[in-house]
Amino acid sequence: MLNFDLERDEQGGSALVSVRGDFDLQVAERVTNELIEVESRGPELLVIDLSDLSFLDSSGMGVIAAAQGRATEAGRRLVVVKPPAGVRSAFQLSGLEDVLEMADDVASVYP
Repeated sequence: MLNFDLERDEQGGSALVSVRGDFDLQVAERVTNELIEVESRGPELLVIDLSDLSFLDSSGMGVIAAAQGRATEAGRRLVVVKPPAGVRSAFQLSGLEDVLEMADDVASVYP
């Protein structure tokens, strides 16, 4: 059984995708597909909430980096809600934290 959950919410020109549990190779394709579907509706703001992650591997970081690349190309603002400290170290070590716009909580960036 997977320790994973994915939810989305859309309000006006903003979209929120929340990823909970383990974000690894087993679920990377599912998250990618969800993000691409949300992006296809052209939100001005896409928030990826990672605040309830328990694990993140390089495939999960790759999904987020690719979403950032697509956002840059589309002129869309992408904000990542910071994962817990234990998971955040992966962002710091990879340098991804320096490239992404990060927020401490969903309420500060999403309607």
